[in-house]
Amino acid sequence: MNNRQLVAALMLLALLFHMAPLCQAAYDLEVPADPWEEYRLQFKNYSQQLLKSYDRAFANDYEGAIREAGKAIDILPEEGLAYAERAKYHRILSNPQDAERDFRKSLTLFDQAIQRYRPGNRDKKLKKGSRRKTDPGESAKLVTTLLYQRGEAYFSQEQYRQSKDDFKTACKGGSSVACSRLQDVELIEKRGVNWVPLSTRQFYDKQRIERISKDTVRVWVRREDPQPSAADAGQEAMLQHLELNCNSRQFRMLERFWVSAAGASSPEAAENGFSGPTPGSAAGTLMVMFCSR
Repeated sequence: MNNRQLVAALMLLALLFHMAPLCQAAYDLEVPADPWEEYRLQFKNYSQQLLKSYDRAFANDYEGAIREAGKAIDILPEEGLAYAERAKYHRILSNPQDAERDFRKSLTLFDQAIQRYRPGNRDKKLKKGSRRKTDPGESAKLVTTLLYQRGEAYFSQEQYRQSKDDFKTACKGGSSVACSRLQDVELIEKRGVNWVPLSTRQFYDKQRIERISKDTVRVWVRREDPQPSAADAGQEAMLQHLELNCNSRQFRMLERFWVSAAGASSPEAAENGFSGPTPGSAAGTLMVMFCSR
């Protein structure tokens, strides 16, 4: 999933909050001067912090990404998205307890928001005397956005059945990005859940991790972003066998070959030299995951 798309969905969610006199996820003041304007400012700052966390993650600085996501949580502690993103970063850094804690918190907040803004529920909870009424169409759009975001949270934790359910519901609600993500989940089910996503079209095989020595790890990576010429030839994906040197923080490719419905091609020549991973690459993420500092 493109993180910029996720923030776009987040901003859509913010724009829809005008349906309520005061968003409970932001704050609870007895006499707010202008709650909507204040909330919009908070949400803008929240989104900016999330973008900073995505930039950190793209550079494989997941500790920095965790800090930036934490700052977003400090701004709006009752929004689920930043918790879900921080849970993903903790998972990459092999902090399972922290990842589980943030993941569960995000689910709780998503569930509360979905129930709060589900069409028919919001009007029942408006304070007596409130002049604003919930527009059912806008409520439905907001719930669709929340379902998509919760689906992303499930997806990042490899809970594909739950993510598929949320993506399917959000897709029916008109979310085109949820429809695309639904196809991604179906592809994972087809190829096997042993292939864990590193990005939208890159995966690693969690069942074939070889720790050759303390500082050497070998991993199989599947890339499903072939060049047009490869797609025309019926090639579905490229398999790459990577060797990570945890001491030097470099990697090399041992072998690679194309796979298709007809079978696998002959292995191509390996690259002998080691090099440093580029920001946002599969090798860079794997280095963070399997090479403790």
